[in-house]
Amino acid sequence: MIAILSKKGGVGKTLLSMGLAQSLTDSGKKTVVIDHDPEGSAIGWSFNAQENGRSLPYSVLAPVDVVAAAAAEFVVVDTPPNDIATLQQVATRADYIVIPVLPGSGEVDRLQETVKAIAAVQEKLKAGVHVGFVLNRMEHNNLAAAMPEVLESLNYPVVAQVARSVEYQRAFGGVIPAHLTEPFTNILKEMEIL
Repeated sequence: MIAILSKKGGVGKTLLSMGLAQSLTDSGKKTVVIDHDPEGSAIGWSFNAQENGRSLPYSVLAPVDVVAAAAAEFVVVDTPPNDIATLQQVATRADYIVIPVLPGSGEVDRLQETVKAIAAVQEKLKAGVHVGFVLNRMEHNNLAAAMPEVLESLNYPVVAQVARSVEYQRAFGGVIPAHLTEPFTNILKEMEIL
């Protein structure tokens, strides 16, 4: 299981979930996304795809449908913001934890809440669970350029950077364009998932 975790909302958990699922499927892996977020962003993505006559190459399920995910090689879990209990529950079941963070000093401060929540269940985490940080919505400015070094100094391994692009927003309800999937493939490689 690959868990996309952040206590903070609006950091791009759903985009990462869908991008990872697409990259895994593109690699020939049967993949399912579980949408744990009550706002249902991943389910909304899937619904919009169906409404527009598009099919996603992976399934998106609600947590109550988790039994249907049993046949999948990979399960990607999109989690809600501001729900420590769900964040910790999903973390203890995960083989891989991906934590998105936006560029900015205030964002690093808010990131600490997620790290503390995971640390609080450290003894319950699976042995050998891999944790990686993804810098999301990166722009070409000095603040964004400094972020990898800041996270590395905190011993938070940066496994990929996803550029800010309106094309990701346009992909909602469909397949992410192939020229934008490289960061998701990089996450899978850096975390030794593939």
